[in-house]
Amino acid sequence: MEIRFAVFIAVSLDGYIARPDGSIDFLAPFHDEEHGYGAFFAGIDALVIGRGTYDTVLGFPETINIIPLIL
Repeated sequence: MEIRFAVFIAVSLDGYIARPDGSIDFLAPFHDEEHGYGAFFAGIDALVIGRGTYDTVLGFPETINIIPLIL
């Protein structure tokens, strides 16, 4: 069995993706656009994420229950 790893990191120049209060509301204008996440999730078996990301995406039921998560 071949094991492959891929890295996808979303981060701004200051090292963060969220605002200081944890908000990612700036992404809302792009929520209805297709960015290839469906194809990305279809091509992986598990997702390794941090606790902060987990808490945030818990509110996104269309993505959080697709694949196993490793915290």
